[in-house]
Amino acid sequence: MILKASQRGGARQLANHLTNEEDNQHVELYDLRGFIADDLDGALMEAHSMAKATQCKQFMFSINLSPPLLGAFR
Repeated sequence: MILKASQRGGARQLANHLTNEEDNQHVELYDLRGFIADDLDGALMEAHSMAKATQCKQFMFSINLSPPLLGAFR
């Protein structure tokens, strides 16, 4: 399994990246809790607003998981 971690430039950029079906093989949002917004873009914008109201400098961090294909290592 390959893990790739990165910091993102902003909430909207991360939401667009995560929901981009052209670059991602499979995109599905199962659950979104604790936010007023009911979509990913709005929820990440809320998180960005909360971070701006604190001393937080880098509030977003994403990890890309690339599991091996079935049978690739047999």
